[in-house]
Amino acid sequence: MAEASKKTGAASTPTQKRPGSAATARPGRKRGSVNKEVIMAVASSMFRERGYDRTSLDDIAAGLSITKPSLYYHFASKEDILLECIARGYILFQQKIADRDDIRLPGRERVRIFIECYVDLLQDNVLSMIVADERVMSDAGKAKSRNYKRMLNRDLLDRLELGRKDGSLAFDDARIISFGIFGMVNWMTHWQSAALLIEPRTVSDQFVAMILDGIGKP
Repeated sequence: MAEASKKTGAASTPTQKRPGSAATARPGRKRGSVNKEVIMAVASSMFRERGYDRTSLDDIAAGLSITKPSLYYHFASKEDILLECIARGYILFQQKIADRDDIRLPGRERVRIFIECYVDLLQDNVLSMIVADERVMSDAGKAKSRNYKRMLNRDLLDRLELGRKDGSLAFDDARIISFGIFGMVNWMTHWQSAALLIEPRTVSDQFVAMILDGIGKP
């Protein structure tokens, strides 16, 4: 009888939950609700508001309500998140250009298309990482970032040179014009939040007017 009582008592003892089990895990997002796109959206917003170097993986994990190790399932490091944002930005920019571009257009119009697509790109937190500060990157990261910027610059230079050749644009040095355009448009990423509420088309129209009225032939 005593033996039976012991067995009954043992069977009725509550099972102890292991640390880290579902019963003790901190509340957060549902399993499967965090993917690369979600991580990049949260991380890029923090990078843009706080600065890349002042945002840690712990900050990103907290913003996603997940554990830091969960981030490593998708990205090996904070820099990997940044570089993926940059790569995504360049790919989508090329798609925007391809949807509107026409090699039969004069150089002036092709420069206009480039500027409008680029302004639209920088309005998005994830895609705007294409202009991230290289000084906070590793040497390998800098090389990748510079390659994307080099391709963007080459594209704009080709359009400017076409405009000079077909007579729709007039300037002395395409490199200076290109640096000026990127310098002006890239600064959008430092605008205060209220300015970012301006419609992208309104911004690009103003930029195009300033640029092309300055270098376009009357």
